[in-house]
Amino acid sequence: MSQSEGEKKYIGAEHLRKRNNDIMKRFYRFIFISLVAFSCEKPIDWDLQTEDLNSIVVEAIITSEFKTQEIKLSYTITDMNANPLPVTGAKVSVSFQPYSISFEESESYPGVYYSTEQFRGATDVEYTLKIELDTIEYTATTNMVNLQIYNTPPFVYFPEVNAYRLLWDFYQYSPVEQSFTDVIVVWNHIPGYEHPDSLSSARLQFYKFKTIDVSYIVAPQDREKVFFPQGSIAYCSKYSLNDEFGAYLRAVLIESQWQGSLFEASRANPLGNISGGALGFFAVCDVMRDTLEVGQ
Repeated sequence: MSQSEGEKKYIGAEHLRKRNNDIMKRFYRFIFISLVAFSCEKPIDWDLQTEDLNSIVVEAIITSEFKTQEIKLSYTITDMNANPLPVTGAKVSVSFQPYSISFEESESYPGVYYSTEQFRGATDVEYTLKIELDTIEYTATTNMVNLQIYNTPPFVYFPEVNAYRLLWDFYQYSPVEQSFTDVIVVWNHIPGYEHPDSLSSARLQFYKFKTIDVSYIVAPQDREKVFFPQGSIAYCSKYSLNDEFGAYLRAVLIESQWQGSLFEASRANPLGNISGGALGFFAVCDVMRDTLEVGQ
């Protein structure tokens, strides 16, 4: 190889090296500028437009227990940290052939209405809720389905923390039954947990639907694990859900606890079964209750 040829190859290699260095410098410069640009923050005051719904929220679950039934009415709110104002002075009734039961507002708890007679929900009966407030009338119609079976909650002991935990999936699938289970666990009667500032109670809720929801399966399973000591008292209530009430609760979960998955749902108030623009749901549920001592 001649000297001129060697010099040419050296010059070519040096030129290629410089060009690659220039490309890498430009690339790193681009990355640096991008990081600086996207990391800059600028405070913006959003002028959020809130809509005055001028409506009410209805919480009405009639159960299969023979007792004084309860209905709660409140006004809608636009601030998530605000306490809803109670709806007072409404005329409330629940009718089913051949009866019509009126509800009277509690003097101690404004917005809470109690039935003037004790009664229970039953299957094969159509129930109609009627609320009269000023010049507006709200109505809803529903029916009750029976519970299939009651399952005792599985409390499992964890020796590493010397405590128990309820090992139930938050959401379950069943092709034959829809239900909602509410478990309230208290342990403030156990020595060492009497202080009012200590965590001494928990409320756990579990749902069973006839659908398999990807929004729950894909969502991060980072629900808080609640442990409680031996001797805690668990108050368990299982409610039946007809198809309409099950669909409503599923929509509420998609709007709230199931948000954050790969399949985001648009934010909106889930539609209930109450006419006149009211929010909430009127339901009649078969219920089974049980009281357990954890670890016994």
